[in-house]
Amino acid sequence: MTSLEIYKYLFVVELIAAEAMFVRRMGKRSFFPLRLTAALLVCAAAAIFYPVNSWSYTGWYVSLMSLVLFFVTLFGIFFVFDISFKNAVFCASAAYTAQHLAYEVFKAVLLPFDIFAANDIYGQEIFEFSSFNGMTLVTALVYLNIYAGIYIAFYFILGKKIGASGELHLKSTVLLMLSVVILLVDIVLNAVTLYVSDGYSSLYDAVTAIYNCLCCLLVFYIQYSLINVKGITDELETVSRLLRQSQAQYELKKEQIDLINIKCHDMKHRLAAIKDGSDTSDIEDIISVYDATIKTGNDVLDTILTEKSLICQSKDIKLSCMADGGGLSFMSKADQYAMFGNIIDNAVEAVGKLDDKNKRCIDLNIRMTEGFVSVMAENYYEGKLKLSPDGFPLTLKADKNSHGFGLKSVKFIAEKYGGNLSVNTGDGIFRVAILIPVKIEE
Repeated sequence: MTSLEIYKYLFVVELIAAEAMFVRRMGKRSFFPLRLTAALLVCAAAAIFYPVNSWSYTGWYVSLMSLVLFFVTLFGIFFVFDISFKNAVFCASAAYTAQHLAYEVFKAVLLPFDIFAANDIYGQEIFEFSSFNGMTLVTALVYLNIYAGIYIAFYFILGKKIGASGELHLKSTVLLMLSVVILLVDIVLNAVTLYVSDGYSSLYDAVTAIYNCLCCLLVFYIQYSLINVKGITDELETVSRLLRQSQAQYELKKEQIDLINIKCHDMKHRLAAIKDGSDTSDIEDIISVYDATIKTGNDVLDTILTEKSLICQSKDIKLSCMADGGGLSFMSKADQYAMFGNIIDNAVEAVGKLDDKNKRCIDLNIRMTEGFVSVMAENYYEGKLKLSPDGFPLTLKADKNSHGFGLKSVKFIAEKYGGNLSVNTGDGIFRVAILIPVKIEE
């Protein structure tokens, strides 16, 4: 058995192991066990029956063999897992990037010791017990550690970015294809230079190894960006969807509160008319709760604060508000509703968990100062908040795809109008501060 024959078997095993990192969460097609078994058998057959002869030891032939085996595993992924072909290409190419980078790092590590990787690991010597020695064992251990380390790094940096549901959304097909082209060209050039004999030296091998590693890292960066950019896009789409919903919610809530106020106003007059000396103060107090419309000089803010004050009262939470809403008219109604609704909702959720009734309070201050709208909201909280890299508290709810966007949408709105948002969590008090320049309407 020649070294090239051994290499093609080991190459397929390395590639399949790398691909498993990226497809483990993917949806499975019907008859998954049978499909998986059939795909593995086809990959094994391709490695076994791919012809290797004495004239096969050329860069072009070896690169062709590697590409053929790669595409066999690619179609195997598409056959087994319920994903689009584009996503299958991404998973297979990411796996090939990890495998090729591990191979090049392994070669580079062995260069100072004047060891050629193909001889000890990819050669027949490892199967000949007569030539097996301590150096062969050390080389094998180095091989296993390097491949395991790089594969694990790829999984945690790139593989885990694929959602728990196995969903994978790639923004740019062009960038995906560019990464594949760069990778495959590097594979071909590496195979061609591997069989260069004229002018060969250890320095030559080191330069090519460094070049190949850099190409792999470039491809890896493109692949990482494809998912990362999509994650940001999905987040913005979610915030935009929530803002659209806020417009509809505002219209509905305003209509409901107006209707309640009208009915309660009529009932108070009826009670006044039918009093016969009996004590109806309890009834009047109950009704007056719904007739206590907050007036801030802004219809939207009035609606929000009235709605939220009723919610707070039902949860035994004190909502204190000093608000001058007259200068908010430059903001759309949906933006106002979403901004202040999310701020209060987050505060209500936090203080609602507190046992100390003295801390079950929310302070909201909205005022105009020197051409700016200043918003300050404060509330107590318990426990240790887990913050995201951008400084926002992470949601503790199980469905993280539908929650955790409240303050992000507030920040999005503030920045939309040229303002900014800051969060402070010192002394057990959660503070949200917003400053937005007032736009004078013509």
